[in-house]
Amino acid sequence: MNFDIDCLRSFLVIADSMSFSRAAETVGRSQSTISQQIAKLETQVGKALLTRRKGRVLELTSEGGKLVQYARKILQLNDEAYASMSDDVLTGFVRLGVPLDFFGRDFTTWLARFKNRHPMVGLEVEANQSENLMKRSMRGEFDLAFFKQETGAKNGTVALREQLVWVSGPNYLGDDNQSVPLILFPEGCAYRRFAIAALKDHKRSWHLSFVSPSFECLKSAAVEGMGITVLARALVAPPLRVVRHGMRLPQLPTVELVYCEAGDSDSLGSLEATLVIGEFTSVPLPEAEDL
Repeated sequence: MNFDIDCLRSFLVIADSMSFSRAAETVGRSQSTISQQIAKLETQVGKALLTRRKGRVLELTSEGGKLVQYARKILQLNDEAYASMSDDVLTGFVRLGVPLDFFGRDFTTWLARFKNRHPMVGLEVEANQSENLMKRSMRGEFDLAFFKQETGAKNGTVALREQLVWVSGPNYLGDDNQSVPLILFPEGCAYRRFAIAALKDHKRSWHLSFVSPSFECLKSAAVEGMGITVLARALVAPPLRVVRHGMRLPQLPTVELVYCEAGDSDSLGSLEATLVIGEFTSVPLPEAEDL
């Protein structure tokens, strides 16, 4: 009995994401094809690999957990063998710095795709506040770093410009006369700096309600009504909603997503920049629902 490499690859994506739709998107196949691949694997081993309910993946079975360990080794050897046969194989190691909100942009999906295309490239990824990323990038601590800056600051090469907006959960009822409860990333975040500066200029009182370096934690706090936060307009998707300015909230500025390469970066760093920029400027992000 021989395992199909494509089936194992789809199975691993499902194991990592717990999603057939995410697997289909990552490997470039239809969901029905992914289902057939998993069925083929389960027929081969004679046991269920996934626990499912109403079409949703809940967890791996014990047999699925065992196969995952072997599948990773098989695919790693397969990809390394294939890459070694190519004259254009890309090898090396890249230190990549990204803002915390990249994890609201399916960044992990991009990482999986990149590793599938370039298995011989090592990636060390660090998520941090934009100001920290910028300073450390200037010191050459990253091969490639992305960060946010005020429009026109000229600290890097501009990848795209985004409008900042006030954001809340579906049931937030702000009081125009009360202090604004803010849900923010820690100090060093460009979003945080712009939000507080705008409120101070507008002479609007505010206080910190929730602070976390995790995009998902901030999103959950906003959804549960702990206050309002600030995000790029393209990152706002239901159940989050854009808060209109009628609630005595000031207009927020546009920001630039820029990137910097290390001064001694080789062609690999340039390739990384090209791939990441293409990913984030060509894939449409969900539209927000306004209050």
